[in-house]
Amino acid sequence: MDPIPVAAENNAHEINKPLELVGKDKDVLASYVRKCDRRLLAYLCVGYGLDSVNKMALSYAKVAGLTKDLGLSGTDISVALGAYYLGSFFFQLPSNLMLKRTRPRWWLSAAMLAWSTVTMCMALSKKPSDLAGLRFLFGAVQAGYLTGSLYYISYWYPRDLVRRRTGWFFASSGVGGIIVGPLCSGLSAIHSPHIASWQLIFLVAGACSALWSMLGPRVLQDFPDTATFITDEERALVTRIMVRQNTVASSQSVRLRQVVMAMADHKVWLWTIIDFCANGATQVNGMFGPTIIASQGFSPVAAQAMTSLTNLMATAGMASIAYVARLVGGSARALWISNAITALGFILALASQSNATRMVALFLFSFASPQPAAHAPAWMLANLQGNTKPAMAAAFSSAVGGLGPLATAFVYRDKDSPTFRLGHSVCLSMTVAAAIATLVLYVVLRRENAKRDRSPADISDLTPEQVLDLADDHPDFRYKL
Repeated sequence: MDPIPVAAENNAHEINKPLELVGKDKDVLASYVRKCDRRLLAYLCVGYGLDSVNKMALSYAKVAGLTKDLGLSGTDISVALGAYYLGSFFFQLPSNLMLKRTRPRWWLSAAMLAWSTVTMCMALSKKPSDLAGLRFLFGAVQAGYLTGSLYYISYWYPRDLVRRRTGWFFASSGVGGIIVGPLCSGLSAIHSPHIASWQLIFLVAGACSALWSMLGPRVLQDFPDTATFITDEERALVTRIMVRQNTVASSQSVRLRQVVMAMADHKVWLWTIIDFCANGATQVNGMFGPTIIASQGFSPVAAQAMTSLTNLMATAGMASIAYVARLVGGSARALWISNAITALGFILALASQSNATRMVALFLFSFASPQPAAHAPAWMLANLQGNTKPAMAAAFSSAVGGLGPLATAFVYRDKDSPTFRLGHSVCLSMTVAAAIATLVLYVVLRRENAKRDRSPADISDLTPEQVLDLADDHPDFRYKL
């Protein structure tokens, strides 16, 4: 279907102007959102859940015989875990630039198929360097899916609906974690003279997401103004909304000025700091959950199965954070609460002398620590405008923020079992830093809103293209706290 001509430059005067939906418009928007939820968001969520299964497969393979068969040391596992985050770091920005240059449904589907293939190749690893190299490659090809999906969501939904959908998207990774525990526990119980249990884990995880990726080109569609599963009435309404929000993405042009704006924006850097610290803490369960549980006296198979419970807590945390933000009156307040609960969990883990109390602490920070990691990117995307700046900011924040677990990978050492004091201490410090960064960002956004209310800038002499390039610096734009 041919797109509705948006002519963004000709509508620049409408950006950030109030758009009141009354009567039938509300019903039309509700119908459009339901269709997007059931088709696009559902597909992305299942894909991200399968991504979580692939990402966590190494942790489960470790306790299923991988360490023994390949002669791995604790450091070898940490290097392999960390290699993923390095690969992701280097390829986040290029991936989102490619997303702008290509058709999103093909790019996201190709990314999923690529990481699935790499995961299955891990079953062929013969030595530590094989595993580390494949994990680096896994991070590189997977880089485009997370930030690409976040950007994809941001231009399909009105601004006020982005945070909740992003919360559901991140929660799907927890659902993947719930599934991966029993799945790997069952695969570990299979004893065959032809294939090791840890090899089965990699093969099955990769095969599941590879099959799902093949549905992508048929289920996903590129842009609202070219979608075939919505009515013309829905398309016209959402186009009006996106023009007002300055988030029309069907133009494939990359605006260099907005790329520079994203990199130079101190607010993006603060969101990135929050993401970095939150990711460091939240990946403790994903990378070391089975190891921590096994160190409390449980068998490897039982430890794999029990991680379903910690991942259930993580899912509940990520799914609820958007609702908490609405309840307490803003994202900043919700993140402060999450960081306080996370800090309490790590303090309890450090102070405890009993295995039972350490397990309670694990459940506590498994619930709360993923909340800032899920909500901070959504908070950021809800506060950015332009056809390029959100994509670049999402990629930058995810790339740099994704390095947080790189530190975590090296501080949870086998020799510190069962207390893991070094790891818990580092994650506690990162949690406190995230809370401080959230406070600073809250003050910055509130002052900027007050400044624009007090003395809005005059943009009457700007050309329409210059108005578009203001993005969220537009004087009528107000940040959500």
